[in-house]
Order: sequence, then structure tokens, then C-alpha cells
Amino acid sequence: MDLPSETEASHEISAENLLKFNLLPYENMGLDRSSIPKLTSHSEIIQELLSEIPEARDASENVTRLFSDCASETEEPWLLEDAVPSCLEDITREDMEIVLLGTGSSQPSKYRNVSSIFINLFSKGSILLDCGDGSLGQLKRRFGVQGADEAIKGLKCIWISNFHADHHTGLASILARRRDLLKGSPHEPALVVGPYQLNCFLNDYQKVEDLDMRFLDCSHTTEDALEAFDSNKGNPTNHTSKGIDSSLCKILGELGLEALVSFSVIHCPGAHGVVLQAASRINSAGKTIPGWKVVYSGVTRPCPKLVWAARRATVLIHEATFEDGMMDEAVARKHSTTTEAVELGNYAGAYRIILTHIYQRYPKIPEFDEAGHMHKTCVAFDMMSVNLADVHALPRVLPYLKVLFRGEMTHLMTEDV
Repeated sequence: MDLPSETEASHEISAENLLKFNLLPYENMGLDRSSIPKLTSHSEIIQELLSEIPEARDASENVTRLFSDCASETEEPWLLEDAVPSCLEDITREDMEIVLLGTGSSQPSKYRNVSSIFINLFSKGSILLDCGDGSLGQLKRRFGVQGADEAIKGLKCIWISNFHADHHTGLASILARRRDLLKGSPHEPALVVGPYQLNCFLNDYQKVEDLDMRFLDCSHTTEDALEAFDSNKGNPTNHTSKGIDSSLCKILGELGLEALVSFSVIHCPGAHGVVLQAASRINSAGKTIPGWKVVYSGVTRPCPKLVWAARRATVLIHEATFEDGMMDEAVARKHSTTTEAVELGNYAGAYRIILTHIYQRYPKIPEFDEAGHMHKTCVAFDMMSVNLADVHALPRVLPYLKVLFRGEMTHLMTEDV
């Protein structure tokens, strides 16, 4: 076997998907590019979609008009059933955006990555709610490589709902990337709020590399814990709690939030949901506008604490792992069905409900009964971005998603028969 020349040895070859190098037989030695997928242009993808689903063109145009036109009571009679909350008055597109990076349960699938929700507060910074494996890659797909780096640099807090792997295994890569991006510049460590078991994992991981983070147990951010802290502020022996609370308060102030409150839910030990309450603001006319409220259920069975947390929420992001026909499995695994999630949100008076944590049996659109309160609800999918200025229109998107994913839904129904 001849050794490569100095020129060949120093030549760098960029990696490509399915690029191979053959060692044997000798006559075929070298790079094999035959299996590398052909690059497909955006226009080719659109043409293929339209050839399969011609109605997708009209659906796309209708959705564009839906979000560009100002809804009126005459054009949108469904708004009469559900008054727009005062927190949305004079809202701008730079206030808040919910980006669903991962909307599946348990493990990644072709269409759904595992749990991760990016709360984009634009110039103020951002928060991650759960951080499943692949969250860093999803940020890059959504914002581009440079855009993802900017988003990570602005990341101030990562809140983890439970210790199951599909909710936290992307955490180390996000924290390490943030550390590298901010190295050499003044900054505060990222605050990780999560179940007590997560602290042990992070402590062990930091023996390998420093993640430039601070940990806070979810149980220290419940309403009872925060009230107990407030009553003990004058106690000079309570330095640890005071320090932790001060760091959280500082971050919330920078993000324009009034509160981050965790609440225990029914799933695994240490599982929580979370409330994000924005601070009130003054509009151009000098009027005080109340802050919006986003509630994330985490993973849970319907429970009183979640109903309490979701009261008059602007947006309730609720897990809906199973279809209604799988109630026994939902109870056994301590999850919710689609109807349970919608009914809980309606009972709590939530303005809009986003269903996520979809069972991987439903790659695109889960099956559900639309006869209930679906006028408030939308099913989440990966890379879905919900700007607060558009949240009123969420329920109108679902029929168009059904058109787009019609083939997949038919395939699933055939399989189930």
C-alpha cells in the first residue's frame, strides 16, 4: 500500500452525509460519493409538495392573509366568544415569541424532536423551558448558525420540568456553547432551574468540564417557598436562600418578568410546571397594561395545581401525549389526553391553548375530537413560532395544518384499522 504524498496528506476534505472511504478492494480505494444525498432546492421541495397536495397553495395564501390582516368582529365571529385579554392591547412584535423547538414525547422521530420551548423576549434575552437532546441543533435550524449563537448568548435561564432524559439531555451542549460564546466578556452564569435530581447530574458533569451555570431547585421557586422566603428576609442566617433569590430576581428584572413560579404536578418525583408572568407596561398614552401570562404544564395528569396556575393564562402550553381512546394508558403513565388538556385550559379560563408533547405514534397531527373547545386550541409542531401579536389567530391555523399533513393522517388512520 502506497503512502499518500505530503500534498495529499495535508488536504482537508469536508464531511458530507453518507460520504464513504473504501479501503478494500485496492482498485476501489478512495472516496465514494455515490450515496451522498442530492441537494434539493427550496423550489423543488415546494413543487413536490404541490404535486401531492394541490390545496396546499390556497392554504398557504389563506394563512398569510390570516396573519397579515387585522381581524375584526365581523370577519372573525369566533372572537366574540372569547374576548381578547387586556394584556394584548397595543402589543408589538418585539414583546414575546414562543418557539416550539421540540414537540414530541419520549424520543425523537422524523417530524418531532423531544421537548424544548424557546421563549424569545428579543432584546431582553430568552428562556428555555425544557432542553431535550438535539435542542442546540433545533435552534440552528430555526435561527441559522449565527442567529442561534445570538440566541444562546442572550439565554439567561433554562427551566427543566422533570428528570426524564427527553427533557434535559440537550442541556450540557447548550450551556457549553453559551460558555464558549461569552468567554472573555463580562457575563453572569446561566441559571438552571430544575428538579433536585438534575443537580446531581450537573455536578457530576462539571467534573468533566465547567458549564458556567448556577443551579436552583424547582421546589425553591414554588409560591409557598417564595412566600416563606419573603417572610424570612430579615433573618441574617439565611444567606444561601437570599443569594439564590437575588440571582433569580435579577434575571427576571432583565427579562421584564414579574415572576417565575414553579408548581408540582402529577408525573414522576420532582416533576413541575411553571408560570411566567410578565411585568405590566405603560403604553404611549400613559395607560398601564397588565403583563401577559404563559403557563407550561410540563408532563402531568390533570391536577388542581395546574388549574390554579393556568387561571386566565394568556397562553397555556399543555402536554397532550395520548388521544382520547388511550385514557387507560394516559392514567397509567401519568400523562394527559388531548381532550383533558383542552378541557382543563377551558375550565381555567386560559385564552389560548397549545398542545405539545405529542405521542410519537402521531408524526404530524394527532387525532382528537374537535367538537369541544377547539376554538381556543392549536396543535404544536417543531419550529412553530407563535408571536404574542398573532396569538389570537392560533385556532384558525389548525384546518390548514390538516390540509398540509392530510396524507400522513390518512396513512395513520389506515394503519390503525
